[in-house]
Amino acid sequence: MILTGELAQQIVDNIMPIVHQNVNIMNDAGIIIGSGQKHRLGTFHKGARDVIDTGAVVEIYPEDLARYPGSLPGLNWPIALGAQIIGVVGVTGHPDAVRNTAELVKMVTELILEREMLMGEFRSQSHLHEQFATLLLSEHAAASYAQLEARAKLLKFDLALPRLVAVANVRPLLESAYHQYGAHDLVSARTQESLLQLLGASDLVAPEDMVAFLENRMIILKHFARATASQAIGEWGDALVRLVNAGNPAASLHLGLGSLVGSPLKLHDSYQEALYALDNPPGDGAVASIYDFALLTAYLLQSPRGLAACEAVKALREKLTARLDAKYDMRNTVRRLLDNNLNLSLTAKALFIHRNTLVFRLKKLEQLTGLSPGRDVNHAILCKILCS
Repeated sequence: MILTGELAQQIVDNIMPIVHQNVNIMNDAGIIIGSGQKHRLGTFHKGARDVIDTGAVVEIYPEDLARYPGSLPGLNWPIALGAQIIGVVGVTGHPDAVRNTAELVKMVTELILEREMLMGEFRSQSHLHEQFATLLLSEHAAASYAQLEARAKLLKFDLALPRLVAVANVRPLLESAYHQYGAHDLVSARTQESLLQLLGASDLVAPEDMVAFLENRMIILKHFARATASQAIGEWGDALVRLVNAGNPAASLHLGLGSLVGSPLKLHDSYQEALYALDNPPGDGAVASIYDFALLTAYLLQSPRGLAACEAVKALREKLTARLDAKYDMRNTVRRLLDNNLNLSLTAKALFIHRNTLVFRLKKLEQLTGLSPGRDVNHAILCKILCS
C-alpha cells in the first residue's frame, strides 16, 4: 500500500483532536506528508529516515536535536502493514511524556490504514462487479458475449445458472449516511460494504449470486432453481427487505423483482422488469414483483417487447397450453368467456357444455395459474393476452 499525503493528513486531522498533541506522518523516504504543523509538510525528518532504515522506534530528546535535522523532540514509530514498513508516525513532545500517547497513535494509524487497504480491495472488487453487471444487463450483451464469458470466469460467476434481477433503491440509505458523516465517496463505499456484509452474513445472498451498485441502485443477480414458485421468490424479497430495514431504520428499502430466466442474455429483460416493478409498485408493499398479475398486466400494456420477452408471461402461457389446453380446451374456453363478457351461462351455451363443467374448468385454471378472469379485471386482461 502506498501512503499518500491526502490519506496521511486525514489521519492526522482525525487523531489530533483526541490526543491533543501534534502528530506527524512521514512516508518511506522520511518526508513529512501529514502534520498538525502545516509549515513542516514536505520537509525531511531525519528521525523518520532512521526508523525506515532500522525498523526501530526513534526517541528524540531535546538534547538530541542537533543529530536529527528537521525533527522536534518526540517519539517516532514505524507504520507496518504486514511485514512491510510503509511510513512513520511521530508524536511531538518530550519522549517520557508522550510515550503512551505515541503507542496509541501508532496502533490507531495502523488500524486506519488496514481498513483503508481493505476498502481499496472492496472498491476494486465492487468496480469489477459494476462493470460486469453493466455489460451483462445491457442490450448489447449478445454482441459482447466473449468478453462476458472472460469476465465471468475471472469473477467465478456461473453464467449457466437460472437467475432473476432484483433492484433496490438505496438512495435513502446513502442520504442517511451522508447526513451523519458528510457526502463523500468513502462514505458511499463504506455504506455499500456494510450492505454487502449484512447480506453476506445471511443466507439470502449466496456465493453464486452477485451484488453490484449502479448509481443509487443495488442490483442483485439472484440464482433460483428453474422450478421455483413465484411465491417463494416473493418471500425471498420480503426477507431481504426486512433484513436491511431492520439494520438500517432510515433505509426504507423497496425492491423490484424481474422474471426468473434461464439464459444470461435474458437478464436484460429481467432487469427492465425489475426497474419497472420498483418504479410502479401495485400497492403499498416494499416488494414489487413482475409475477404480481396487476403489475404484469400494466407492464405488458406499456412495454412493446414485453409480450415476447417476459418469462413470467411465457411461464403462464406454458401452463395454459401444455397442461390445460389439451385436457380442458382451456384457450377456447377462456376466449368464449371473454367474448361473452364473463357471463358463465352464455359461455357454457357457446361451448356446448354444462355450466358446472365450465365452473370446473375455471377452477382448474385458477389452481394451476392463479388466474381468475371472472373476479379480477387484470386477470381477464392477462387471459386475453395469453389466449390471443
